[in-house]
Amino acid sequence: MFHVERGGRFSEFLVLGAAELGLSLNDRIISELTVYFRELTIWNKKINLTAIKQEKEVAVKHFLDSMACSKALLSTQSASLLDIGTGAGFPGLPLKILHPELDLTLLEPSHKKTAFLRHLIGTLQLSKAVVLSTRIEDFSNDLDQAGRFAHIITRALDIKQILPFVRSLLRDQGRLILCRAKPLEKQLDLDGLKLTGEITYALPYGYGNRVLAVLEPVSAG
Repeated sequence: MFHVERGGRFSEFLVLGAAELGLSLNDRIISELTVYFRELTIWNKKINLTAIKQEKEVAVKHFLDSMACSKALLSTQSASLLDIGTGAGFPGLPLKILHPELDLTLLEPSHKKTAFLRHLIGTLQLSKAVVLSTRIEDFSNDLDQAGRFAHIITRALDIKQILPFVRSLLRDQGRLILCRAKPLEKQLDLDGLKLTGEITYALPYGYGNRVLAVLEPVSAG
């Protein structure tokens, strides 16, 4: 395993911000997130991974905001998580680092971004983490994926882009988690799902508020 890394101000932003969110980060988590940040910075000079570059803003809007999504997870023990349109790995990879027991699948159609994600997973030596260069429309047609996931999450895509494709992938008591800046519009057709809750929280350091909209399958009965 790589040696423990401390990222100076980045790690301080993480630790203090996590405390505001009620999250506790041990040395392993801080070290892996610091390596993640370092690799993101290096790769972002070659390919467009994120438009956010300021250290504190990256720590809050990417890493801490991603880990805050754990507030909506039912359980992390032997739980499968699908992150749709993950981009540079958010929120799926920070959640995996926070909860190593998660069985993570990252969906990202960009081959340049999936190259970064595979490099990062190898660098961090993460197990039970898979990256697929495909779109949700194609992935949902794979019968082997039917009913597989306890959690499906996205923060990059519009809900209308994914709703027609997620129901078949969710377990009967699974959850679709939408990472949003505002509550879900109530008049939306939810394609066999129902809104069961919305979790609001404030980002650390005054970076605004977020909402986790939780949707679950409508019972056939």
